Amino acid sequence: MKNPNPLHDLHETITREITEERDHEMAELIAEKRLQAKSTREQYQTGIEAINAMGLNMSNLDALNLELTANSDKELLEIEARMDEQSQQSAPVSGPDIEGSFLPDGASLLTPHWVGSFSDDDVQDELIEASSTASQTLLGGGGCKNHYNWAKGAGSGLFGTGVGKIQLWIDFGFWFKPNATRFYSVRPLFRLRGYVIVKSDDGVFTSKRADVKATAWTNVHQYNWKGWNSVTMYDEGNDNINMNRRMDIDRHTQSSYLLAKDDWAYIRCTIGLYAYARGSGSYAKNDFSTGAANYLCVPHCHVF
Repeated sequence: MKNPNPLHDLHETITREITEERDHEMAELIAEKRLQAKSTREQYQTGIEAINAMGLNMSNLDALNLELTANSDKELLEIEARMDEQSQQSAPVSGPDIEGSFLPDGASLLTPHWVGSFSDDDVQDELIEASSTASQTLLGGGGCKNHYNWAKGAGSGLFGTGVGKIQLWIDFGFWFKPNATRFYSVRPLFRLRGYVIVKSDDGVFTSKRADVKATAWTNVHQYNWKGWNSVTMYDEGNDNINMNRRMDIDRHTQSSYLLAKDDWAYIRCTIGLYAYARGSGSYAKNDFSTGAANYLCVPHCHVF
């Protein structure tokens, strides 16, 4: 018997493929990070032995870093408490979509039908953490979600040791049926409501750093994937940095894709959150989860 709703089968197929692809990618990243950590530990041991052979005493370095970490952790708790308190307030009210009013007649306004989240969080790695990941079909549209990730560093950071790094992907999916074969402009709205903390204090005989980054990605599938386009929404980091501020962002992006008439196209809009920290006292956090004010989503997408 012919399926009366072919879009259902398409939806099941594409979302299953995305999930399998992302799960495989995350597993590879976790394995890669474990190998990298093992390699840097070996390099650190060799490097410290070479430094000691030169007559420089590094034996007190670990004790000093533990003391610095304790002081930094206390300051960090105060910063997070302050940022979390701000996040309990109502979310900033979004104004009208002024740019949307300038779109051509006949522009389609789409809302998401699927959301999935994926992370290379590793239960064996105490230097990272991310919000739980899940997939959900959104029959009624919508789909704003609460997500965060953080990374902290350890030790001196020398020779690439003491690194915490983590990637979180949140995919939003939209369905569109073209009424003509031509190039279409795809214009999603990426919305972030939250805050970031980036903290690092590099010094003599250390190699410390902290970074946070958020990117917006767009791709379309009709018969095949047409190709990713990306925009950086923020990118903050340094070896000496102490920044904590809200990131309340509405960002429109625009891409062009050739689509065929009367065949369903799947529009994939992805928010990527990255955190990296190296060396004790270094910390990086993307928080779009805490309190009523913090969330992220792609609430709609215009196609014209």
